[in-house]
Amino acid sequence: MKLHPHYVAVLLSTLTWGCAPKPEEEEPKPEVVTLDPPPEGRGFQYAPDEFEVAPGTDQQNCYFYQVPGTGTDPVFANRFEMAQNKGTHHLNIFRVKTILDLDPANGLVQTSTDGEGPCFDSHNWADWPLVVNSQQGGYTNWDLPAGVAHKFLPGEWLMLQSHYVNASTQVTPGRGKVLVNFHTLPASEVQHELGTLFATKQSIRVCQNDAQSKFHGTCQFQSSEPIHIVAANGHFHSRGRRFEMFGWDGESITQPSDSAQFYASDRWDDPPMARSPELDHVVPAGGGIWYSCEFGWNPPPSSIDCAYLNEKDKLQLETPDSALDCCYTFGGPVDWAEHCNVFAYYYPKTDNILCF
Repeated sequence: MKLHPHYVAVLLSTLTWGCAPKPEEEEPKPEVVTLDPPPEGRGFQYAPDEFEVAPGTDQQNCYFYQVPGTGTDPVFANRFEMAQNKGTHHLNIFRVKTILDLDPANGLVQTSTDGEGPCFDSHNWADWPLVVNSQQGGYTNWDLPAGVAHKFLPGEWLMLQSHYVNASTQVTPGRGKVLVNFHTLPASEVQHELGTLFATKQSIRVCQNDAQSKFHGTCQFQSSEPIHIVAANGHFHSRGRRFEMFGWDGESITQPSDSAQFYASDRWDDPPMARSPELDHVVPAGGGIWYSCEFGWNPPPSSIDCAYLNEKDKLQLETPDSALDCCYTFGGPVDWAEHCNVFAYYYPKTDNILCF
């Protein structure tokens, strides 16, 4: 039967309408963190502007702030809140001490990319005491033990360092954003000043023909009284397999027994932070910590090759050509460098710690 042209047109229109493709669902937008500042008179907030993290890049920003207040009366903080968008590699805050190439006089915001620039060069903050750190995206809250607090002076310079990665081993789906709250308390409530320890093993080499590499370091508190370690976390990149910390007597040359271990992590991308009240490890007078990092070699990502790693090896450790072995050496960018960093928080504070 032959259909009239009018009916053919209607039939085709109906079939086309019935087979129309479904509209594509929009991908959910990346979550953007928020954080209300502390109540008036009970703390302060650092809130750098959001920033882009271009695809294929490793970006580390250094922001300089001064502790608010006037006069000479110290400011004490015993609670920290931190909020970070997804994609963060780390957040570190340091007290500014010896100034080399990283100087607040050169700008209150200094950005470095892919390992190049003063905000990536660790010698610039080699003697800058740690204030607080976080390696978690989202929201983090940390209350110090009762009576324990960080001590600051009004006008003191602090440096907030934010590292975001949008490369092979880690991605940033949106923009970089960091917020940090310092909650304060009256001096009359402070019994102990918090001390911090930041140490890094810079002689590490994770090489192709050494499938399992392990390195260790020690730090000794020059204190005549016991030390309470109340928070700790470790940090390495994607070759990292196991991070451990132990209480150490300050004399032994072998790794302490398992009973002395107070921290362990098998996660490089989201390492846990052990905190009080669950953590309160007592180190005897004259003792310290022993930390170790175990690595497993991975082939380099597609963005680089072994020739690139060998060049970095020669620059970093002056390795002769005969010993080059596609090794990852110490550095900030996650695709071609490795870390073995320890963060520890303790009381009572001592200004003399020896690390090897």
